[in-house]
Amino acid sequence: MSFLDDLLAGGPDYRVARDIGGAIFGPAEDSEEALERFQSVVDRIVANDGLGYRVVKRLIHRTSDYAQNSIDRLVINF
Repeated sequence: MSFLDDLLAGGPDYRVARDIGGAIFGPAEDSEEALERFQSVVDRIVANDGLGYRVVKRLIHRTSDYAQNSIDRLVINF
């Protein structure tokens, strides 16, 4: 199974919504802890950009909730 296949299967630290041409990722729940855990998922997605998908950089959404500048939404295209 590829990284992309594993990623699209979802995980405990994030949720994924698939679309025809890509997917949208976000934290598993609406809490500061979930947002913090999601940052490691973001790091892995960005590090593997180009391996079957592209990160849509203009659609990366940063939140200022919890006095952080964390990413709470990430979009990829296949």
